[in-house]
Amino acid sequence: MSEPGTHLGLWKAFIMRRAFTLIELLVVIAIIAILAAILFPVFAQAKAAAKKASEITQMKQTGTSIVIYQADADDNFPSAYPVGANGTVYSTFWYSVPTDWNPTYPAFYIPEDANAWANSTEAYRKNQDLLKSPVGLPRILPGHDSAVPRRAPAFVNYAFNGLLHQWSATAVNAPSQLRMLSQSRGTMNIKGAAYSNPYLRCPTAASACRYVPSTPTCNGANGTWSEMFINSQYVQWVHNRGQVAVMSDTSAKFYNMNAGVNQRSDFRTSMWTRFSATGASTTEWQDTNFCHTLLFQPDFDFQNWGVPIEY
Repeated sequence: MSEPGTHLGLWKAFIMRRAFTLIELLVVIAIIAILAAILFPVFAQAKAAAKKASEITQMKQTGTSIVIYQADADDNFPSAYPVGANGTVYSTFWYSVPTDWNPTYPAFYIPEDANAWANSTEAYRKNQDLLKSPVGLPRILPGHDSAVPRRAPAFVNYAFNGLLHQWSATAVNAPSQLRMLSQSRGTMNIKGAAYSNPYLRCPTAASACRYVPSTPTCNGANGTWSEMFINSQYVQWVHNRGQVAVMSDTSAKFYNMNAGVNQRSDFRTSMWTRFSATGASTTEWQDTNFCHTLLFQPDFDFQNWGVPIEY
């Protein structure tokens, strides 16, 4: 039988032999720090790439739902705007998504808002979350909220091309290049509301609101002029200084908007002309006749650019 304390002495000796020295600990910590510095940016890039891929996928699904809708609408695009019972087109209004979520709105808004694209194509999309950017930030419009909604409001990032309002799909000149959906809200997911961007200016007889091709004499009457809703708070650099867009043939693509700060962008890929240091913009590219927002004109051939105008 061993003397009392003999095993304890052996164990202490073993522990002392196994302990790390201060230098060894510092070396291990340094190695971990180096590995972290190398791997964290890689993980961040992989995460950003995954979110961009998710954005492309769900925007394409949203675009596909619009094309499926066309099959039941005589090959026409949906209404870009709310439409009243008398045919009045409210091209400059936000509308509710879904139509009846906010009990504080007048009841007659519901059938009007049901005509607008985000609601009229919901049956083909079947998932309102497809309208929300995976990297977007929630934004509540002033006066457009309710503490007791009838049902969950959608959060909407994507904007429909307002120049395609009830336009024939067969009349699109370059389907693989014409933007149908854009991220003109930038990084904002708007609670329970949507609009189309660019929008047709129809100030006099909104019931006749329809895109009119660009001419040197466009005068701003119904459908002869369009422009973008612009908000300087919207950061347009959604994914690494770029955005995703869906064309009218449902092809989806990421577009780089990496123009230098306050330097003119490439009008062939960007609807915005200049960007601030934070990626916001307050100016757009218009066609050479100063009638419509460039890149969104259904009849444009995307070859004869002319001299686009910074507006």
